[in-house]
Amino acid sequence: MVRRVLIAVGVVLLVSGGVGIWLWWTAQPAPKGDVYVCMNKTTLWDGNGQIRRPLADLTWGEKLAVLDEYNDSVKVRTPKGKIGWVAGDRLIDPGVWQRLGQLADRVRQMTTQAPAHTAVRSNLRIDPGRDSPRVGQLRPNTPVEVLARGVATRSTSSAAARDTSRKEDWLLVRARTKNGTELAGWVLASFISLDLPDPLPAYATSAGMTPVAYFPLHTVDDPTSGPKAYYLVAGENGPQGQPCDFTMLRVYTWNIKKQRYETAFVQNNVCGHLPIRVERNADAQHDSLFSFDNFSDAGSGQLTYRMRSTMVRLLKSPSGTHNAKHAQSSAAQAARRR
Repeated sequence: MVRRVLIAVGVVLLVSGGVGIWLWWTAQPAPKGDVYVCMNKTTLWDGNGQIRRPLADLTWGEKLAVLDEYNDSVKVRTPKGKIGWVAGDRLIDPGVWQRLGQLADRVRQMTTQAPAHTAVRSNLRIDPGRDSPRVGQLRPNTPVEVLARGVATRSTSSAAARDTSRKEDWLLVRARTKNGTELAGWVLASFISLDLPDPLPAYATSAGMTPVAYFPLHTVDDPTSGPKAYYLVAGENGPQGQPCDFTMLRVYTWNIKKQRYETAFVQNNVCGHLPIRVERNADAQHDSLFSFDNFSDAGSGQLTYRMRSTMVRLLKSPSGTHNAKHAQSSAAQAARRR
């Protein structure tokens, strides 16, 4: 008898619980759409007023259901069923999220042009430009990889006040946050500092060059200081917004006798576009190739250089011919700068 009573009670509780869950679920407001969190440590609040309390911390990429909107806040439901309010500028719509996935696929195929870090807190954008949707944010001193350069018109909050003559440089970067999230997007170039080894930043400054990319070429064994890399540095001079990604090339080599870096190669008349491609000859320790696409009034095409030991030579010009005279002139410029 007792056993039957217990079974009956269990069935009643099971049925009532199922009915309760069904009633709760059907009472939930129908979502108006989906959004994604684009900022780490985004807070879900119990209201959108001045007096409110936090309900949960949301992570980058979390999918939320939109229930309502009020001013700059969005009422959402999390996958776990929590309902609360989130600041609208910390969310992106599915269209931007899809484009972000396409951008992530693209950057996985790209070659790093320079290791760098964020100089300040930096917003990641889906496209170059301050009006482009924000898809993430990087803290100061976050390591990044520079992948490409872009240009956008500098804009203000007022469309009428936009100055179309002012251009800004933007860099496409890839980063990995402390929690392991991999992010990609466009950042203002002025917010990024390249991690050039000393004393190359001072050398670039003295040459009037703003570096945009650099690569170690081959190395030399110094009995005193150990292995020393030779470096290719590409940069530009003048204001931001130029059509060329870089206009200047420098190759710096290590002088074992003088225990210092010296300028071995100079070229100032290119209109290069990233990426720069570097190949190191595995069969020859002191042999490297570097190439890039060049666009100028004289012609467009790929320029390829070979560096053997400390000598750099242009192998191929846009017309497909060797240019020994140009290489000799560049070597002479470098010799005069030493």
